[in-house]
Amino acid sequence: MDAKPPAVLDTDTLIDEILAKKGPQKYKDGLSEDNWEEEIEQIPLFMSKSPDVIDPERSPALAALQQLKYEDATPLNRANAYKEEGNYLFKQKKYKEAKTAYSEAIKQKCEDPATNAILYCNRATMEYHLGNFRSSLMDCKQARKFKPDHFKAIVRGAMCCVKLKRLEEAIEWCDEGLSMSPDDATLTDLRSTAGKEKKRTERDQRKEQMSTKAQAAEEEKLLAAIKSHGVTLVHTRGGVAGGLSLDEPHPSGKRVHLDRDGTLVWPVLFLYPEFGQTDLVEAFAENHLFEEHIEAMLGKECPPWNVKGQYIPSNVELYFEDSTTDECVRVDQHSTLGSVLASPRYRVVSGTPSFIILAAGTSFREQFLKR
Repeated sequence: MDAKPPAVLDTDTLIDEILAKKGPQKYKDGLSEDNWEEEIEQIPLFMSKSPDVIDPERSPALAALQQLKYEDATPLNRANAYKEEGNYLFKQKKYKEAKTAYSEAIKQKCEDPATNAILYCNRATMEYHLGNFRSSLMDCKQARKFKPDHFKAIVRGAMCCVKLKRLEEAIEWCDEGLSMSPDDATLTDLRSTAGKEKKRTERDQRKEQMSTKAQAAEEEKLLAAIKSHGVTLVHTRGGVAGGLSLDEPHPSGKRVHLDRDGTLVWPVLFLYPEFGQTDLVEAFAENHLFEEHIEAMLGKECPPWNVKGQYIPSNVELYFEDSTTDECVRVDQHSTLGSVLASPRYRVVSGTPSFIILAAGTSFREQFLKR
């Protein structure tokens, strides 16, 4: 007896059995529930708007289609196609995207000099609008390698040189362009601007040089006066100073100078170590007495830190520190600043003389002088 043929299942039943055996499975390449709108925009068929610049990582399908667009074209045709894209983006003032398009056109390495000159000049224009004046100038120079008389590249190069303050070079670019087109308004204006700016810069440089020479002369005069008055200068790092310019002025900005009578006027720092306080006399003439400034600092108004009232002109003592022995040397308040600075034991450190003020008869004074 013949075997019965297998039962033939209808299509729907067959699919149901296959799905039942495999079980439910999630489609791996499907759109996500959260970002499906953004993801579907990356599919060329469903795009509502084509991006200006195609990112192969975000839109691989669109990048592949673009590649097909240029696959069979010659380097010149591909360069021209990218150039047209750049021109379109430039008209929309999308300078960064247009620069990318022109760069892609240059990468095609076509052998037509005229086309290459245009591409570099166009990219130079984008760099200029983006504020990259050095890069723009480099592209202008590159454009002229392919076409030395490329007028737009010459104009753009002159504009870059003016922006970069390369005025002599700007004048040369302008002169080259004006030899080709004497009535060009843009180059005429640029030539005038560069010429005026060059004269102004040269004038400022001459003034600066004269000022520097005058300052150097004043510095020499000042140093000679200090030396003739027997004052010894030292650096904070040690060693006798060879010139005041090597030391920074006091943080206040005050610095020793000569007045109209040729008298040395110093900024002088007074230290109160018991309280960690200081006083700065910004202009202490060398022929003035110490007692005059001590009276001004401690006589009229009592400093807020002088709670016990011990720091008054009649009860304070003045000292300076001998840097070679670390000994505190007593100073007579009736003496002048110049006479003390001329002492063989005194050294002016970093251009600012300093002195120590202590209250007489205090335990702090005794301990300080014994240290």
